[in-house]
Amino acid sequence: MKITIYVEGGGNNSNTQSRCREGFAEYCKKAAPDRRLKVVACGSRNQTFDRFKTESSRSKPDEHCLLLVDSEGPVKQGTTPAVHLLERDRWDFAHLPGEQIFLMVQAMEAWFFADRVSLAAYYGQGFRLNALPGDEHHIEAIPKDDLVPSLESASRDTKTKGQYHKTRHGFALLARIDPAKVEAGSPHAEALHRFLRAT
Repeated sequence: MKITIYVEGGGNNSNTQSRCREGFAEYCKKAAPDRRLKVVACGSRNQTFDRFKTESSRSKPDEHCLLLVDSEGPVKQGTTPAVHLLERDRWDFAHLPGEQIFLMVQAMEAWFFADRVSLAAYYGQGFRLNALPGDEHHIEAIPKDDLVPSLESASRDTKTKGQYHKTRHGFALLARIDPAKVEAGSPHAEALHRFLRAT
C-alpha cells in the first residue's frame, strides 16, 4: 500500500517546501519504517485541503491519501479531526475518507516539546529548557500562542543556531525528534502513527 501525506507547511517557496517535505518524510519514516511513504508539502492550510480533496478523488485502490494540518487550537475531547476542521475552517469532508485526516495539536511546534532532549541537543549551549511550558506527556494542552514565543525565548541566547525560526529550524528539528516520545505526549500523533503502521 502506498501512502501519500499532504501536509500543511513550506509556504510557496520551493526551497522551504523541500525542507518541509524532507523533515516530515524523515519523521514519518522513523514512525513507520516499513511503509512506503511520500510527503507532499502543500503550503497554506487551504492549499493543503484543496490538494488533498483533488488527490483523494483520484486515488487508486492501492493508495491512501492522508491530510495532516495544524489544529490551530485545542480539540474538544471526542471530536474527530474532520468535525474539528468542519467547525473551525468550514471544510466539508463529504465523500472524503474521514479516517485519513490527522491533526498536529495545537501546531507542528508542539511535537518538539515532547522530545526536549533532542531540542536541547540541536540548539546546544545557551538553550534554556526551563523556558518551555507544559510537560512532555501533555503537549496538546500547550496553547498554540505559547509554542513559538517560548521556543524563541528558550533558544534566543544559543551560540550556533540562534533564535528559533520556523523554516530555518523547524523542519530540521522535525527530522531529529523521536516519534515515540511525540506519540506518548499526543493522542492525535499516536493516531497518525497507528494508521501509518497498520496500513
